[in-house]
Parts: sequence; structure tokens; C-alpha cells
Amino acid sequence: MSENKPIKKRKRGRPSLSQELDINDILDAALHVFSENGYEGAQLKDVAQRVGVTNPLISYHFENKEILWKRAVAYLGEKLVVRFEDIQSYFKDLKGITMLRAYTRQYIYFLAENPALYKIIFNEMGTDTWRSNYLSEHLLTPVIWFGEESINAPLSSLKEFKTIPRANFVSIILGVSGSFFMLAHHLKMQYGTDVFSQQQIEQHADVVNDLIFSQYEN
Repeated sequence: MSENKPIKKRKRGRPSLSQELDINDILDAALHVFSENGYEGAQLKDVAQRVGVTNPLISYHFENKEILWKRAVAYLGEKLVVRFEDIQSYFKDLKGITMLRAYTRQYIYFLAENPALYKIIFNEMGTDTWRSNYLSEHLLTPVIWFGEESINAPLSSLKEFKTIPRANFVSIILGVSGSFFMLAHHLKMQYGTDVFSQQQIEQHADVVNDLIFSQYEN
């Protein structure tokens, strides 16, 4: 699985009346630029170049960099919530640890498909800024809610698990899930491991779930 999947570029210049600009193309490009360059280093012209349009066209849809960053993060969060809602729908009979395993596995798959997520979290969540607050409100908190629902399931088998402080649990899940991909270059150099291969993604999900949850299952 490619970490830097290119956006299909459009012909430069003003679009004709028959040429529609997909806003999601801009948001995908913005996520790539923000995750690679950081917020301060990113420029709207970089986003425009990646999409293959002119700067004024980006500015027409997004007044400034802050608005584009917020919309891109919200777009990413919406996609992840939809993924988790699908799990709820498809596996509505699952509860507790079993459901947490499903959420964790899909979160890892999502990270592999959307590297911008763990990069932006790593760049922004260590300090108290408007961006970290926005990430927490519009991405992390809605996602964590799904896990909390499973943790709070009224099952006696979860009694021991419920003693884990929530802050530690959340940091472990988010940290261990993303670190595998964050260390992609080192793991390739050191072990010859392509962390974005389908086999490695599946293996990582298996290992994380077993390390965290197997001790609480009968």
C-alpha cells in the first residue's frame, strides 16, 4: 500500500463550465501537504500544485489556510467515524472486548490508508494550540466515543479491564497503532519490513489486538 498516493492532476488554468472541481481532491491534497510540511510550513500554493489547479481556485473555495486545515481535519474525522459506524452496523451483535478488537483493527487499517492522520496527530497533539483543540474535538473525541461505548458495556468479563485508567488506555491504542507506520523508514532499513504491505498491516493489527486484549478474554 503506497503511503504517498498521488492525486490525479487536473489541467492547469481556469476550469471550463463542464469541468467540476471535486472538493475532496483539495482536502486530500491539503492533508498530504499539512502532514508532510506541518501547518506553519504548508502553503496554499503547495495544495494547488498537488491538485493541479491555480492558487485563486483554492482560495475561492477556502478563504485561508486555517479554514482549509480545519475542513481537511473534519473531513478525515468524518471518514473515520463512518468507518466505525459501519462496524456498529455490520457487527451489532458484538460487545465489549470483541467490539474493541474490531474498532482497533479498523483504526489500524484506516491509518495505513490515510497516513496523514497519524502524522498530523504527532505534529499537533503535544502542545496546547487551537489546532490540537480542534483535533481533539472534531476527530479524536468522536472516535474514542465508540471505544468508550464498548468499555462501558455491562459485561462481568470486563470488570478487570475497566480498572485501566482511560488516559492510559487511549494513549496505548493511539500510540501503538500509529507508531508502526511512523517508523516505516527505520523498520525498512533495519528489518527489511514494508509496513504498508497488506501482510504487514494485517500482522500489525493481529499483534496489537493480542497484546492489548488477549489477557482479558477467557
